[in-house]
Amino acid sequence: MIRLENSVTHRYWQVAILEVLVFGLLIAIYSTELALGMGEISQIAVQEILLLVIFFALNYYWVKQPVRLAATVNFGKTLLISVPFILVLLYLLLISLAPHSGHTIVMAAVSGIGAGVFEEYLFRGLILGILLKSFPHFSKAKTIWYAVTISSILFGIAHGSNFMSQSVSSTLVQIFGAISIGFLLSALYLRSGSIIVPMLFHAAWDATIVLVSGSTFANVGSSTFSPLATVGELVLFVLIAMFYFRNSKLNEIDLKHFE
Repeated sequence: MIRLENSVTHRYWQVAILEVLVFGLLIAIYSTELALGMGEISQIAVQEILLLVIFFALNYYWVKQPVRLAATVNFGKTLLISVPFILVLLYLLLISLAPHSGHTIVMAAVSGIGAGVFEEYLFRGLILGILLKSFPHFSKAKTIWYAVTISSILFGIAHGSNFMSQSVSSTLVQIFGAISIGFLLSALYLRSGSIIVPMLFHAAWDATIVLVSGSTFANVGSSTFSPLATVGELVLFVLIAMFYFRNSKLNEIDLKHFE
């Protein structure tokens, strides 16, 4: 029992350290990029590549949390699970028909790919994976919901580092927006078994936001980032997650796959 409790405590510390580290690195990297006078696209590319390399190394040498690429369901079920991604992709293709500057298109691609790969690797691959092993005495349903909720909140908090580039009110809206989409991204990972599915959805989502708004920075005055829309988004994504995690589908999630 003592070993088990110590192991669980160790996992909590791992999650806490990863969260504090990513928050601090985001601020440090952004401050350095500003001092160097780097443009927005270069900032995003350098930031996401650096962070991915750092946390991949941390996982390899310290955390040792498997991040699964292979799906646990067949191709047909993967497609059904990926419906939210497909809808966003269709919307992305639709708005791409509208005129966009070359700068905006490149920024959408860099932002989408960068955030989609790194943020999913850290928050779904590592942090969610660790949390799934951190509630040994809970039922499967409670373990999943606790892990998904905590990892989604931490995902939102990490976006608080954006206060350096935008207003506090805009940052708060972005934090709640990230928390809400965290539920859906977690559901996509757990139900498909492959980190690639949430990576693709996340990339498409962020690219869509950039194409719609023309920037990676939140603007509280725009319809895209209105507080009311954010609350609606949170409710919608939590409801979708509840549908993904309904009792009849919980048995399809093999928690050992993520250990």
